[in-house]
Amino acid sequence: MTIFVYLRAMFRHFLRKNGSKFAPLSILLFAGLLGCASIGSPGGGLYDETPPVLVRSEPSEAATSVTKQKITMRFDENIKLDNANDKMTISPPQVKAPSISSNAKTLTIELRDTLLPNTTYTIDLGDAVQDNNEGNPLENLSLTFSTGDHIDTMKVMGTLLNAKDLEPVTGAFVGIYAVAEDGTFPARGVEGDSLQLAIDSIVALYPDSIFSLRPFERAGKTDAYGRFTISGLAPGKYRMYAVKDGNTNYKYDVNTEDIAFVDTLIIPSVGSHIANDTIWNRFDSLKVDSIYVHEVTDYYPNDLCLRMFNEGHVIRYLDDMKWKDSIQITLNFAARMPETPIITLIGEEDRGSARLDKDAWLICEPNPTYDTLVYWLRDSMVYHRDTLHLAVTYPFTQNGIDIIRTDTMHLEKPEFNAPEVQPNEEKEDKKKKKRQKKEQDITAIDSLPKTVFMTIKLLDSKIDVGKRPRLETSAPLDSLNVKALHLEQQKDTVWVPLDFELVHDSLHLRRYTLHAKPHFSPGQNYRLICDSASMFNIYGHPLNTTTLTFSEKKSDEYAHLIITVLNVQGDAFVQLLNEKDVAVQQVHVKNGQARFPQAPVGKSYVRLVEDSNGNGMFDTGSLEGHIQPENVFYLPKMLEMRENWDYSEIWDVRSTALEKQKLDELKQNKPKEKKEKKSKNEEYLKEHPRLRKKYQQNL
Repeated sequence: MTIFVYLRAMFRHFLRKNGSKFAPLSILLFAGLLGCASIGSPGGGLYDETPPVLVRSEPSEAATSVTKQKITMRFDENIKLDNANDKMTISPPQVKAPSISSNAKTLTIELRDTLLPNTTYTIDLGDAVQDNNEGNPLENLSLTFSTGDHIDTMKVMGTLLNAKDLEPVTGAFVGIYAVAEDGTFPARGVEGDSLQLAIDSIVALYPDSIFSLRPFERAGKTDAYGRFTISGLAPGKYRMYAVKDGNTNYKYDVNTEDIAFVDTLIIPSVGSHIANDTIWNRFDSLKVDSIYVHEVTDYYPNDLCLRMFNEGHVIRYLDDMKWKDSIQITLNFAARMPETPIITLIGEEDRGSARLDKDAWLICEPNPTYDTLVYWLRDSMVYHRDTLHLAVTYPFTQNGIDIIRTDTMHLEKPEFNAPEVQPNEEKEDKKKKKRQKKEQDITAIDSLPKTVFMTIKLLDSKIDVGKRPRLETSAPLDSLNVKALHLEQQKDTVWVPLDFELVHDSLHLRRYTLHAKPHFSPGQNYRLICDSASMFNIYGHPLNTTTLTFSEKKSDEYAHLIITVLNVQGDAFVQLLNEKDVAVQQVHVKNGQARFPQAPVGKSYVRLVEDSNGNGMFDTGSLEGHIQPENVFYLPKMLEMRENWDYSEIWDVRSTALEKQKLDELKQNKPKEKKEKKSKNEEYLKEHPRLRKKYQQNL
């Protein structure tokens, strides 16, 4: 039975070498033999580890004068489709989604848009086609044909990155529009077509408006690495844009979509070079079978880099609302809210809405980005209910415009989670509790209710030099007696009182910052003693006697970093990043240098932003103003720094291509690594040496 597998492999090799020219004859000669081949078990022969082979297609590859909208592809074995609708890309883009289906060995695609005259069409299926039994994918399957008398063969390639953090953008469309020799867009309107004539007039006055008024003429889709290819181009000049197309109409008609554009004209060209390919021995990776010398066609430009941005328009809607526990309701919004939403109890509107006022029945605690809001239920008559009927009024984005919308919510009470319950007794180990339980008279158990205390904690037990300790309470405060707080510094074995000030954080409802007078000192230990009842939360729970200890780092616990930056245009600032791509320190570039006297120890990464307006933050772009977002660069290396060491870096920010600057280990949007598929046949042949030798001889 194994001989048929050999013949099948030889037949596939023959088809790949000779294309479909001899396919009909080959099928007749080998049909009976191939029909007997086993698909995969040690008892019936070798496993099928080869992908399907395209035998023929209608229309054929590079066919011209095509008029039919139905495309069929015939393979040498039964196939199945894997996520074909998402993986298939057709250029020119199809406004009406094409249909794709498979039946046995045949793949069928039906185009529903009318075919354009004298146009080259490219259908790219990626790895959507697999063999039916083993799921071996056929990589890079594509078909090109033309409705005219020739095929346009030029192509352009590049990468699409997020402008703010250089993350590869996946699943976006990059497209082009042809322009005349003078750089203007050709008019499409004809007499009687008032709509096209109006569009022509707008485009003539505002060239970038073509991106919003007409779909792409040709397009490519970015892969998992942000890379794209636009094929089938005719010689000429083009404008290029990109869009994260939410409604798949291949244009920028929703102002919340992410976009990109190229400032200069794209002029495709073609060249060639001689390449030497080494063909290694199949069974001995150290032996060379032959050297294959051939000419390779090169298409330019092949290194375009577009930077995607959002003009600042966001889609606002209520994503989720939960009654977290008996005293908290959490609202999650899709984007930053410009104002605090209004929440009212249905039927009890006279209670008012959520406020930051501690006396309100509902107190709002927004996060710094104002997209997650926690509401503290202040009134016990409310949080003891089994069901809450609420009306939430907030800004909602509809057709790109914010309107005021009111949603009605009915929330069931969650399992009770007592707020800040801390019994007025120290925790005892199990053995002690068991011993006491035996000694106690069960009838003498104290029936008085336990006191419930609020809590306070330090967010950092070891603060950076020059920073201030931050405190956070377990619930919003109703009252605070600062005189009942005592700050002390340890000097030798003695604790010395210090003057201080406790400042409420304006961005965090439950946070406070502790300022020592005159200041905290590096390497010193401190403690804050809070007397009993020094503060009460909004539920009337007092703070029990609490001592919080902390220290300030020593100066020699840091690294010292100086980065000399070259080729920077205008003002700039540099950020040190952690392994999650989050900025931990930021300094402005002065005299060509960014100095970090207290750089964090361990792994760090570096990002530079050319700050064109000097506001110390990244600013986005504008299509209407034809303004690109501010330039962002990453140092293409990781810095490993030690305590009290001096480090210096010289960095030419433009010496490395933008798409190669951000390290893979730092990327958040990176493709899943494909696991190397182990050959079942290789393992099988290792166990059967005689069969391996016979197999080599047949090949």
